[in-house]
Amino acid sequence: MLTCFNTATSGTYPLRDTVEYLGKYGFQGVEIDTGRLEEYLAGGTVDGLRAALEASHVQVAALMAFPFVAFGDRAGTRAALERWCPVAAQLGAPTMLCFMGDAPPAGMERDEAVAISAKAAAEYAEIAARSGVAIALEPIGGLAFMGGPEDALAVAEASRMANVGIMMDTFHFYKSDISLERINAIPTDKLLIVHINDAPDRPKAELNDGMRVYCGMGDIPLVETLRILKRKHWQGYLSVEIFNRNYWADTHENIVREAKRTLDEVLAKV
Repeated sequence: MLTCFNTATSGTYPLRDTVEYLGKYGFQGVEIDTGRLEEYLAGGTVDGLRAALEASHVQVAALMAFPFVAFGDRAGTRAALERWCPVAAQLGAPTMLCFMGDAPPAGMERDEAVAISAKAAAEYAEIAARSGVAIALEPIGGLAFMGGPEDALAVAEASRMANVGIMMDTFHFYKSDISLERINAIPTDKLLIVHINDAPDRPKAELNDGMRVYCGMGDIPLVETLRILKRKHWQGYLSVEIFNRNYWADTHENIVREAKRTLDEVLAKV
């Protein structure tokens, strides 16, 4: 498994410095949110960023995050993917992360929700395929539809597009009570990336993204989860994604250092 840093973890600190620190502390990959990328490109170029990544020996794991709109107007997401998929290809990023961005109308049966979502996934995947990249569907903890891997996998399969898979976020899976057995059932070829993070020991209904903590500092069974992925010979990116404002108040370098140190400590137990 490959170590990766999600730029959301360092808040609004600039991408240019993030890349330098990732190289310094030995991260293998970076997952870039398009807000940070937009800021970088306002004063730089894709070629310049690619050169900086190469100098730091860092690969781009994914660009994120695009709302997966299935039941409403999809024009905004289509336009965003049309813009950023070619950039992802230039940077060597294989994956575009799409988080569940809306919900089925009240009373809609699951089969219908899957069918409608699959049509949306196919539309997004067709755009991504033109640039040779894939769409990763992200379940969001607590949602009635696509709160866990089964719905996301059903949508990916029903889309009939080879470049649609799913991603796992340890926080969202924990919040949705996804068991280790259900994680073990995920086909490794459809698991495109993993967001790794931890959460405090609090009632799951009270947890929100801002409560995420560094790996190993909470109650999520990260070691057991990663042992499953190791047994299944999954070799993708483990991307540290944390939205903790207390962490954002730290220095940029300390955030990257702590993200790597704590991830390494968890990996050493796997």
